Amino acid sequence: MRATTTEASPIVASAPPKNVWWITLKHAVIALAISALMLVAIYTIWFFDFHPEFESFRHSSATAVTISGKRFRPVMTGGGGITGDSAVITEFVDGQAIVALRRRFDAGDYPFIKLEMEGLTRFTNASIFWRLAKEPEELYTLPLNRSGDGVTQVAMVYGGDNYRGNVQELGVAFFDGPALGFSNNNDVPIQLKSIELLPFSGARVAEQIFEDWTNPPLWQGYSNNIVRGIHKNGMVFPNLILNLLVATSAIILVAVRYGFSAKLRERFSVSRTVLVVIGLCWVMGDSLRWTWRIEQLIDTHERYAGLPLEERIRNNPIRCGRFPDDCRADLLPYF
Repeated sequence: MRATTTEASPIVASAPPKNVWWITLKHAVIALAISALMLVAIYTIWFFDFHPEFESFRHSSATAVTISGKRFRPVMTGGGGITGDSAVITEFVDGQAIVALRRRFDAGDYPFIKLEMEGLTRFTNASIFWRLAKEPEELYTLPLNRSGDGVTQVAMVYGGDNYRGNVQELGVAFFDGPALGFSNNNDVPIQLKSIELLPFSGARVAEQIFEDWTNPPLWQGYSNNIVRGIHKNGMVFPNLILNLLVATSAIILVAVRYGFSAKLRERFSVSRTVLVVIGLCWVMGDSLRWTWRIEQLIDTHERYAGLPLEERIRNNPIRCGRFPDDCRADLLPYF
C-alpha cells in the first residue's frame, strides 16, 4: 500500500497586538524625527523669507554686551537703590516704577534683549522702553513676557519701525496690575541684575522660540475659546509646527510605503503609524497647554484665594482691562 504524504502548509505567525503597537510607535518616532529635521532645515534655509523683519539684522558684526543693573538710575521709584551689582525697587509711585539707562547703540545690531531680574510677582506687569536719538521726545515700549519671577528674552525686532536707528536710552517699567489690595509688587523687592544686548544668531532664535513656548501669557480674553499658546509677538506658534509635523510625517510614510521594495512596504501600516504620530503630537501640544493651565491655577490661587466674590471680580485682569477707569464698580458684584 502506498503511503501518501501531504505537506503542511506554512503557518505565518502574526505578531501579538502589543508588539505591533510597539513597532508602530518606533516607526512613528522615526517618522517624527525625520520630519523635525526636515522642518528645521527648511526653516533655517528660508528663515529670512519666513521672518523678513530680521533681514536688517543678519549682517551685523556686533558682539553681545552685558550691562550691570547698578548702572540703571531711578526715573520714578518710591523706594530702592543699588545693592551690589543690582538695581533694587522696593516701592512704586502712583502704581509704577521706572529705572533707565542712557546708552547709545545701533538698534540694527541687537534684535534681542535679555533681562536678568528676580522678585517680579504676579501682581506686576513689566515693559521695556527705549528712546531714539532722532526722536528723543518719543517713548517706545514692548511688554515683557514673564518667566517665573523674571522675564523672558524679548525680540526687539517686533518694535517694527520704532526700533530703527540709534538708540540713546533704555529703561524698564513696572506697573501694578488691576488686582485690588496689592501694590508695590505685593511688597516684594524687585532686583534688576543685568541687561544683555544680543546680536542675531541661530542660538538666540532657538532660545526665543523655546521661551515663547514654555512661558505662555496668562489670562487672555477671547469671545470664543481660542488658545494661541504664546504671546502675540511670538515667532513661531506651536500649533502650526505640530500640524506640519503630522502632515510631513504622513507624506514620508506614504512615500516609503509605496516607493520602496515590497519587503519594506509590508513592515508597517501607514494608517496605524499616522494615528500614533497624531497621538504623539497631541501629547506634545497638550503638555504645553497644561503648563499654561498650571500657571493659571497658581495665578488664580494667589489672586483670589480667601477673597469674597466682589473682590475676586475686581481683581480679574480681563474684566478690568475692558473697563480700566473704574472697573465698572457700579455693576459689582453682578458683572
